[in-house]
Amino acid sequence: MNNVMNRKSIKMVAAAGLALTLAFTTVGAGTINADAAQTTKYVAKPQMVTAKTDVKVRTGESTKSKVLGILKKGEKVYFVKDDYGWSKVTYKGKTGYVGTRYLNIPGKQVDSKKAPVKKATPAKASTKKVTPTKKTTSKAQASKTVTAKTAVNVRASQSKTSKVLGVLKKGEKVTVVKESRGWSQVTYKGKTGYVATQFLNTK
Repeated sequence: MNNVMNRKSIKMVAAAGLALTLAFTTVGAGTINADAAQTTKYVAKPQMVTAKTDVKVRTGESTKSKVLGILKKGEKVYFVKDDYGWSKVTYKGKTGYVGTRYLNIPGKQVDSKKAPVKKATPAKASTKKVTPTKKTTSKAQASKTVTAKTAVNVRASQSKTSKVLGVLKKGEKVTVVKESRGWSQVTYKGKTGYVATQFLNTK
């Protein structure tokens, strides 16, 4: 009789253990879904924006990415685009990424679940990347003279690692031919050069 009771007790304990395992598995699965990627993004044009608070600028769309520097509250930075919670910016002539919620960006949020068709727009976005050349041609026809906010290098191409053609002094004038992706094409001592737009008084 005792043996029968012991066997029943063992079966009940085993069943309870299985139920607990299934329960924890279900909770774990729910946690994974809760931690899924963000489904909204901002639709805003490239422009100068300000930081809501002190925030780190990173090399990639991850909190584990290398830190390029720190934006102070109220500091301006050139916003390129938002990608579901991370904003691509031009920071001190470099491409960096900042959490979108820490920036004051005039624009609207788009829910990818409500508008799945918009998820396919990256293909259209790639064609739009070509259109800036059309916009820049209009700017090329209306070149303007601007001044340097501070001493800044004039480079041979749109890269901080490209050859330095010379240095613009603070207040020195230069002719801007066109602007593209945070860089201004300028005419410098008869040559074509590039200067980070954020260092020029373009208005």
